[in-house]
Amino acid sequence: MKHLILCGILSLISAHTLAKDLTTTLSELEQKIEGQIGVAVIDTQFSTEWSYHGDDRFPMMSTFKTLACANVLYDVEKNKLNMSQKITVTKAGLINWNPITQHFVGGNMSLKSVCGATMLMSDNYAANLALEQVGGPEGVTQFLRSIGDKATRLDHYEPKLNYVEKNAINDTTTPLAMLRTLQKLLLGNVLNSESKEQLKFWMTNNMVSDGLARSVLPENWAIADRSGGGVNNSRTLTAMIWSKERKPIFIGIFIANSKLSELSELNKVVANISHEIFTKYGVK
Repeated sequence: MKHLILCGILSLISAHTLAKDLTTTLSELEQKIEGQIGVAVIDTQFSTEWSYHGDDRFPMMSTFKTLACANVLYDVEKNKLNMSQKITVTKAGLINWNPITQHFVGGNMSLKSVCGATMLMSDNYAANLALEQVGGPEGVTQFLRSIGDKATRLDHYEPKLNYVEKNAINDTTTPLAMLRTLQKLLLGNVLNSESKEQLKFWMTNNMVSDGLARSVLPENWAIADRSGGGVNNSRTLTAMIWSKERKPIFIGIFIANSKLSELSELNKVVANISHEIFTKYGVK
């Protein structure tokens, strides 16, 4: 009993030090990039949360795709949709990033393939097709409300959802709200075990986030993530990391309205913040 009490006291001291160190680091970095930074961490090993501007609103950008495809999986469970159903792909639907859907113009894709393209390659047309199946942006927002997320909202399709002006609320979330929702979707009871494994598989095999947290994650750790990039020099990463010895840690990194115009610069900032979080949480 004494050992448990001591461990609890030490963890509280460690959490206080962690908060102080990360807050200072992020505050200095925020001034350096002349933008807004929001970070949240949920450590399921100790059932703790930490955040920096965790309740402030930030653009979701492509991180919404996890929510849209989770909504699809949920509706499949409720027999409203079928993963094998065919969806028509038209030339008119092509937009600014269609690495998979461009090869199916004039034909069909299964709903499972549409979500695969959305999640694995961040295909924007595929994301719009997935959205159409669940009632559009409003349908995703209603789904989020039904599972207890009162903050996150989706208002537009791709690519308009990326155009979020400073202090606007459309197409935004908060770091804490997003991570709490991801925790529910990947570990909670919103989805059944098969759907959770499918969502985790898509995020684990994501092919468009290599320059972010994945670039600094130790080899013995696994990651399931989804990134986003938009206008106003913004960048976002949401991720779950875990190892054989450690329960999952959820990480959300949001950057908006910075002075960094190059994607490589934004990626480096996200990677650096990820490294700081990994160091503080003993990810090694």
